[in-house]
Amino acid sequence: MYFFSIQFLSLLLSVSLLSGCAAVPRAQQSKQKTILPQTRQVKSQKKTLPNPLAYYHFLLSQFQLSEGKLDEALQELDQAILFDENDPSLRLERAALYIYKGRLNEAIEECKTALIQDPEYLSAHLMLAGIYSSLKNYPLAVESYKKAMKIDPKQKETYLFLGSLYAEEKEYDKAVDLLQRYLKLEPNSAMGFYYLGRIYAEAKSYEQAKRFFLKALTVEPDMIPALLDLGVIHEIQNEPEKAIEVYQKTLDLDPGNKKARMRLGQIFFKKKNLDQLKELQKFDLEDLDLRTKMGLIYMEQGNLDQAILEFNFVLTAHPEEDPVRYYLGAAYVERGAFDQAISELKKISSESALFSDSRRSIVLLLRKQNKIKEAIQLMEESIQIKPNDGDLYLTLAALFEKEDQLQEALDTLRKGLDQNKEDADLHFQLGALSDKMGNFDRMVTQMKEVLRINPDHADALNYLGYSYADRGIYLEEALRLIQKATALKPNMGYITDSLGWIYFKLGDYERAVIELEKANQLTPDDPLITEHLADSYLKLTQVEKAIEFYEKAQTLDPKPDQIERLKNKIKELKEKQKN
Repeated sequence: MYFFSIQFLSLLLSVSLLSGCAAVPRAQQSKQKTILPQTRQVKSQKKTLPNPLAYYHFLLSQFQLSEGKLDEALQELDQAILFDENDPSLRLERAALYIYKGRLNEAIEECKTALIQDPEYLSAHLMLAGIYSSLKNYPLAVESYKKAMKIDPKQKETYLFLGSLYAEEKEYDKAVDLLQRYLKLEPNSAMGFYYLGRIYAEAKSYEQAKRFFLKALTVEPDMIPALLDLGVIHEIQNEPEKAIEVYQKTLDLDPGNKKARMRLGQIFFKKKNLDQLKELQKFDLEDLDLRTKMGLIYMEQGNLDQAILEFNFVLTAHPEEDPVRYYLGAAYVERGAFDQAISELKKISSESALFSDSRRSIVLLLRKQNKIKEAIQLMEESIQIKPNDGDLYLTLAALFEKEDQLQEALDTLRKGLDQNKEDADLHFQLGALSDKMGNFDRMVTQMKEVLRINPDHADALNYLGYSYADRGIYLEEALRLIQKATALKPNMGYITDSLGWIYFKLGDYERAVIELEKANQLTPDDPLITEHLADSYLKLTQVEKAIEFYEKAQTLDPKPDQIERLKNKIKELKEKQKN
């Protein structure tokens, strides 16, 4: 009886589901007509004569809608329902308007009322399923689609929608089954092949996905979404040249396709192919993503002026692009223009994920200029802006520590923990600083607190285990801690050194040498690791090797106390050799 765009809205609500079913990045659906199902408009099967006044207000509603006046259209539809409250078609029209206004819960109630009035109303089941899908209430969406399928088993799009729901829930076998049933109804459906390919892509069956994307393209060679998803699969399978070919074909069909241009730009960026990026830019001088990529390549090549030019172009159009501003600051740093770098980095918003990093970078630059007070002031102001950002306290504490203001560093970390009690990094730094200040017990307390928050914090495991070993206490516990740290970070030289040092303290010098030689290979420029290895060689009476590595440690910029210790060890060994 009454017609609005009910079926279109049902499709619209399901598009979010259909377009999200692939594991590969979603294709830009620039030609939706080629892939969206064209469903029949289905009236209620309930046979009634229209109420004249209801019909009059319905027509007024349609007129208001054509003028873009949704509120007025809804008011007229409300009047229509007052005159004919038992017509399910009017209920569905009102549900459609509710959807346009984002009032989905009210739309659900209208669909339910329509189905009470006519349980076989196919469009109401489809719209209800679409709403549930958009709300991610998949069980109810599945139930509604199944009811729609029972009412009309030949309603082909229902198979697509339900199959996509199953894919969303990772029930891939059910999804594939429904899409194959759809293809029996439409054996040459490019859309069917395409969505089956997307389901296989979601399941990471990339060869199968490719096969069905190619089938879709055999039926419809200019199907842009299939081309784009095929290109992404080539990328996933490390076939960049094939991906380039597919994206170039996409641009031949649709020169303005930003998705294809973006994917090509990403490939050329990875290949550091500046010439190809410039070629892409010719087609769209305003493509800011391409300009950013070109700026990064210029920067890597040392062409800082050109990099700065590209980043400034982007920021002129989009000053809120904090990552690009961070790149610009880095380019100024590389050029030695510290003041300009600081100026740009200060512009990064406190809401940006790069805020803490930008402040840390500014502090480093200010320290290079010996502007310590300015750096401290900046960090204190930043903490006032974001008191819950633990990284800001860490940066300020590190600044105080480098200036030998240890109590100020300690106070800063404590203030940070007042605001962020479960911040493992703040506890770790407080423990390390306490150790530096000679408070072993407080260090132990803080490292245990770190491990309570994060039992797999490798640095805390290592710090505590090494501290025990170095003092010759709790050696079995130290060994357990360090073995766990080593399992978490097997290629970290300083952790492997700790393991070797525990074996040394336990008197197992052969195992100590094995681990310390490994640590020395991983971190050959560490004077303490080198000294530990020399100590182990000495325990195995390999005196010449011990002297060799003590002397090597002397060349690795050891701390003052280590310099004296190494000097005495070498002197003592050489005197023994003489005797």
